[in-house]
Amino acid sequence: MQCTKTFITSTAIAAGFLLSACTSSDINSYDNNVYQGSNYIYQGINFGSDRDASFKKGVRDACRTAGGNYTKDHSQFKNNESYRTGWEDGRLQCKGK
Repeated sequence: MQCTKTFITSTAIAAGFLLSACTSSDINSYDNNVYQGSNYIYQGINFGSDRDASFKKGVRDACRTAGGNYTKDHSQFKNNESYRTGWEDGRLQCKGK
């Protein structure tokens, strides 16, 4: 009887170690379509990770525009791809919010 309990306990512990070895510890991996890294969230909207200052400014300006206060740095929009992308994403995401 004691031998059976020891065997079951040992088997359960070994199975636990084997199963835990199959999980990822990468913080940048996707889990159920939710990104685990550092995301840029503005007005409750997730605009993704690793966004630079120009992108963030574009999002803020576009969300103000979507709210009825037209805001756009035309020079940045024309010459800075990151600002332009942020502005376009922000306009689409904040529209109607």
